[in-house]
Amino acid sequence: MSQQYRAGIIGCGSIAAAHARGYQGAADIELVAAADVHPGALSEFAEKFDIPERYADYETMLDEAKLDIVSVCLWHPLHAPVTIAAARRGIPGIICEKPMATNLAEADAMLAAAEASGSKLAIGHQRRFLSAWNAARNHVRSGDVGEPLMLWGRIRDGLLNWGTHVIDGMRYLLDDPPAAWIVGQVERRTDRYERSTRIEDRAAALWSWESGVRGLLEADLELDPEQRNPAVTAGGFTVFGIDGTLDLKERYYTLGGRTGPRNRIEPEPVEPHVAQAEEMVAWLRDERPHRCRAELARPTLELLMGIYESVRQRGRIVLPVTATDLPLDDLALSGRLPVETPGAYDIRDFLRRPD
Repeated sequence: MSQQYRAGIIGCGSIAAAHARGYQGAADIELVAAADVHPGALSEFAEKFDIPERYADYETMLDEAKLDIVSVCLWHPLHAPVTIAAARRGIPGIICEKPMATNLAEADAMLAAAEASGSKLAIGHQRRFLSAWNAARNHVRSGDVGEPLMLWGRIRDGLLNWGTHVIDGMRYLLDDPPAAWIVGQVERRTDRYERSTRIEDRAAALWSWESGVRGLLEADLELDPEQRNPAVTAGGFTVFGIDGTLDLKERYYTLGGRTGPRNRIEPEPVEPHVAQAEEMVAWLRDERPHRCRAELARPTLELLMGIYESVRQRGRIVLPVTATDLPLDDLALSGRLPVETPGAYDIRDFLRRPD
C-alpha cells in the first residue's frame, strides 16, 4: 500500500476550496486539517469538505496535526510569515498561493527557511498543469511558430494578482529563461489595493530575456468594458514567432502561420489543483521536482518588482533587481505617485467576511 500523506489548509477562503478539491481528488493524500481565525469560515469550510481537525490558530495546527503537506491560502502579506512558520516546523511539503510574496526580501526568506529545514516549497502557479498550456509549450519547443520573437500578455486587477500568472506562463513556455532587463510604467491615481496589498491602476512593461526574446505586458489599459476588444482576452498571452503565432488562453489556444489559417485547439482538460497536489507527492518521493517549485517562482516575482523599480529609478533596470522592498509602496508613500482621488479601496473587499 502506498504511503498516505496528511494535508492541511491554512485560510478557508475562496481559493482554499480549489486546494481542498485538489487534495481530495489526488491519490495518496488525505485532507485532515484546516485553520482559520474566522469561526464561521472555518466551520463552513470544514463541513463542506468533511475535514475532521479544525483549528482557530494555524500555529497550533502546524504543531499538532502531524501534517506532511500544507497549503497557505491566505492574502498576499501573510504568504511569507506563514510559509516560513511551516518550514521552520519541518513540514515536508508546502504549497503557498501566488504571488509568492509581496517583495523579494520575503521571497528570499521563504526560500532560505525551506532550504534550512529541507521543506519542499511550491508556489500556486497551477496553470503550469493545464493541458492547453502544456500542449502550447510543446508547439513552441517543436518550432511550430519558428524562433520566438515576443510574448505579449494582457491582464487586469493588478500586477501581483493576474500578472504573476501571465509572466509565469510566459516563462514556462520558454523553459524558464533568465531575464536581462526590464522597463516599466505605472499609473496610480486612486488608492487601490488587492487583498490588502497596494496595487496600481494601470501599468505596462517591456523586458528582454537573455536570449533576446522580448516580453510585453499590459495591465488594466482598457478603461472600461465597452472599450475591450473581445479578441484580446485578459489573462492570456500571445507568442509571436518568425513562422507563426500562438494565442494562449486558459483552456485553449489558437495556432497559425504568418499568413495561413488559425486553428483553435482545445485539449482534454485536467484539474490543475489535483495535478499540483499529486506532483507534490511525487516530489516528496523524489520521483521528480515540482514544476511550480519556489526557485522558479522567484524570477516571476523579480520581473514584477522590476516593473515598479523601473518607475522608481526612472529607467531600464538591468537584472538582478536589487530592491528588496515593494517599490510601489515607496512610490506612493513618498508622494511620487500621489493619489488624486482620495479613499482607499480594495478590489477584493467582497471576499471579506463580516466579523
